[in-house]
Amino acid sequence: MTLRIKPVLWLLPLAAALSGCASAPEKPSDPAQMNAYQRLEAGLTLCIRYGSMGDEIRIYPKNTAVTHVPESFNYTWWCQDEGRGFRHSDVSSHPIAEADKPGDGVIGASLKKTEDGTIVTWLAPDGPALTSGAISEGDQILSIQPSPNEPVYPVNDLSLAEMIWLIRGTPGSDVSLTILRSGRDSPKDVALTRALGTGKSYLALKQHNAKMKRKAAAEAQKELVIRNNTGQFMSPYTSDGVTAEWVNKAINANIGATTGSAVGAVAGAYAANKVLESVPFGSFLGGMIGSKVGKEAGRSTAIDSIGGWEYVRSTSDMSFRSLADMARYLKAEHGSDPNFNDVMTATSQIYPEFATLLAYSQ
Repeated sequence: MTLRIKPVLWLLPLAAALSGCASAPEKPSDPAQMNAYQRLEAGLTLCIRYGSMGDEIRIYPKNTAVTHVPESFNYTWWCQDEGRGFRHSDVSSHPIAEADKPGDGVIGASLKKTEDGTIVTWLAPDGPALTSGAISEGDQILSIQPSPNEPVYPVNDLSLAEMIWLIRGTPGSDVSLTILRSGRDSPKDVALTRALGTGKSYLALKQHNAKMKRKAAAEAQKELVIRNNTGQFMSPYTSDGVTAEWVNKAINANIGATTGSAVGAVAGAYAANKVLESVPFGSFLGGMIGSKVGKEAGRSTAIDSIGGWEYVRSTSDMSFRSLADMARYLKAEHGSDPNFNDVMTATSQIYPEFATLLAYSQ
């Protein structure tokens, strides 16, 4: 008993010393250095807009100066609300001068810069671009002439933000685009009359952007997985969406329970460190000793109980470079499966760190 108490006596003065030294971090006076909660306490918020070169312009006005306005195509500040999201806003202390706006007239089109050029990716259902019949999704924009009296700007020399500023303008004014349709050799000039964007078009744009975001996320998910078993971590699911044989064997054998008893037998350090739980840092030190021993013992027992590591690898046809990649992919692809929890429990016996990564994966 004496030997077990000594670590406690050693830790008590250390804990007292550390607690006496602890002090709250000083709150920054510069709003730019504050986090969202500190700004909220100070009665401030963060507002952002983007300039003609795509440069981000930030201000930190008082909350009382900010008025959230309905979403639209109009150029406004985007200000952080109490939920830490950003909303269209007017800021009475920082009104945007007309000279600093791109104009509220739009053509009702979304553009994307790719390796092949600047492509029209979406057209508003009631926007000038679609109703003119002269532009289609997939067309390539070659140049922009903001007005008849201005020069023609080749888009190769422009950022996407610069293009948007050139295309937007006063409602009722004209903008000319040179476009190249897919499958055609010669470009053509198209004149469009800018118009105010409607609520219908703005809603359609939001739906389009959400769809594109989901598509991009799906493409990113595909990059996480290796379509064979050459990766470091084996997938509990096969490429046809069913559980791998090693997982079925683990679930049928209930290895979550058997490894638990095995860990208890091997890691006597857990019981020995129980005395540390009643003092500061005691449970932390005990955990450092017992957790590592327990996890390694549990992992070895789990692998042996289902036929060994070679069996796990041979019955897997997908794998991952990291457990974080695996957690993110599996949650997105199989999170709604009825047996997902059972499969994740079995997987966590093979990879003890996996459960924590799964819990925090997005």
